[in-house]
Amino acid sequence: MDFLQYATVFLWAALAVLVLVVGRKEGLLALVMAAFFVFMTVWYALRTFGGIAMFDGVLGIIFKCVLGVFAVLLGLVWFFKRRGSK
Repeated sequence: MDFLQYATVFLWAALAVLVLVVGRKEGLLALVMAAFFVFMTVWYALRTFGGIAMFDGVLGIIFKCVLGVFAVLLGLVWFFKRRGSK
């Protein structure tokens, strides 16, 4: 079980680096996605390495709110990028 938690942290970190490196030409969309992956890396690392219950109580509510903000932000960036390219 511990191995999967460590692997999850490193997977989020790898995705953040990958999006930054490969997604340079996408501009703002890649930056928002990379910021999301960095957030997920930190959140899961605090749970895995710090032993903090990051998905319970108030922290769980904050996590869900931040995910919602990222979803709306990614949607808006994608919409305006698509609209501007036409």
